[in-house]
Amino acid sequence: MKKYPLIQRSVFALIGAFIAAAAVNLFFLPPRLTMGGISGVAAIAYTLTSRQLPLPYGLWVILLNLPIFLAGRFFVSRRFVLDSLIGTVLYSVVIDLTEQPMSVFYERYLAPQAGAVPDLFLSAFVGGALYGFGLGLMLRGGFTTGGTDIIAVLLRRRYQLSLGQWIGIMDVLIITASGFFYRDAPDSSIQLMLYSFLAMLVTSKAVDLILEGFDYKRTVFIISSQNERIADRVLKELDRGATMLKGKGMYTRSEQNVLLCVLAQKEIPALQAITREEDSDAFMFVMDTREVLGEGFEGSSFLK
Repeated sequence: MKKYPLIQRSVFALIGAFIAAAAVNLFFLPPRLTMGGISGVAAIAYTLTSRQLPLPYGLWVILLNLPIFLAGRFFVSRRFVLDSLIGTVLYSVVIDLTEQPMSVFYERYLAPQAGAVPDLFLSAFVGGALYGFGLGLMLRGGFTTGGTDIIAVLLRRRYQLSLGQWIGIMDVLIITASGFFYRDAPDSSIQLMLYSFLAMLVTSKAVDLILEGFDYKRTVFIISSQNERIADRVLKELDRGATMLKGKGMYTRSEQNVLLCVLAQKEIPALQAITREEDSDAFMFVMDTREVLGEGFEGSSFLK
């Protein structure tokens, strides 16, 4: 990910925290939707104990994260834990500071009329998008907002799953648990759980959009006897570089050149046409490429 100066990182984090706060205070907590991570655990705890133990939501986030940060202090890099702590505190404080004015806004403009039911689809979709944009901006600044990242790092060391897989498993477990804890809610707990999954999906896509932009790049591999001619045309007609790799066909046991190109999505049809014209028997496959740095590319196209 592209590096930013401290001031710019801080601006991203602050704006992201306010956007995430709007999502939490306006679209997640009022209808009892649950986000993933420790924020989701805090949402469940806040909702269930709001009468007996009226702690602010943000304070719940900090309290639940503290033991995880303490464990991470000894087993994970200090910088990672520090950035997570800063992001969590900022996220929590902004949510609590904006809770009152946003509650007034919610009651005036978003709360369902007497006898009406809340629009869970609207809350899940808009709330998930706002939450993803907010988290994405905070991640752009180099800060995270919860301790599940640290738990995932620790679990990955012991069990052979990726960091993303562990985070996904924990998010699914937390949202599934909300269906049990909200079983006495006025709305169906199953509906709340399912709409929470929808919100999580929208959040994930929104985070990807902020971090990677609209214009994903494509990596193309071409196996052809005419790779030299294809590469020449790529250089001249598309103004893109190409790299020739050495390969070996395991069926024929013959040496093969493999042409590697990284292109914008809109350039793929032109490359396909060039390849067909030069060698109709060429083998070509295309892969999504999330981040490209170097000559001809400037990294993510969003928020550069």
